[in-house]
Amino acid sequence: MSKNQYVKIYRDMSDSVDELRSRVGHAEVKLWTGLTFNQLRMIKNVCTLTRDNPEGITLKLLAETLQITPAAASEMVDALVRKNMLRREHNQLDRRAIAIKLSEPCQERFSKYDQHFFQLTEDFCKTLPAEDVGKFSQMLSAFHQWVVDNVPQGSR
Repeated sequence: MSKNQYVKIYRDMSDSVDELRSRVGHAEVKLWTGLTFNQLRMIKNVCTLTRDNPEGITLKLLAETLQITPAAASEMVDALVRKNMLRREHNQLDRRAIAIKLSEPCQERFSKYDQHFFQLTEDFCKTLPAEDVGKFSQMLSAFHQWVVDNVPQGSR
C-alpha cells in the first residue's frame, strides 16, 4: 500500500467524523459554547469513563487520563460544576471519596448525540452486505485497540 493510500484512509476517517459532527446542528453546538477546549475534553473523558463506572469516577483517575495534576483537575471540575456540566457526589462505595459524573443536562446532551449517531451508523450499515458490516466493525475495533495500545497520550 502506498503512502497516498494511507493518507486517503486517514483523511476519509477524519473528514467523515468532522462532517458527522457538523451535521448535528447549530442548536446543539450552541449548548457547548463558552467552554474551553480543555473543559470540553474533560467533559468527554468523564462521559467515556462513566460508561464503565456509572457510579462516577475519582478525581485521580480523571487527572491521570487528562495528564494533568489533581489540583488542576479539581479546579476544572469546580468550574464545570458551576456551569452545571459536571457534579460531585459522595461515592456510594466509599463515602469519603468523591465521585465525578456528568450533570443531568449534560448527560441528556450526550444521550441525544449518541442516539443521533447510532441511527446514522445503523442507516449506513443497512446499505452494506451483512459480511461487510462484520468486517467494518472488526476493522474499526482493531484500529481503536491499536491506538489504545500503541499511541501514547499527548503524542504528535
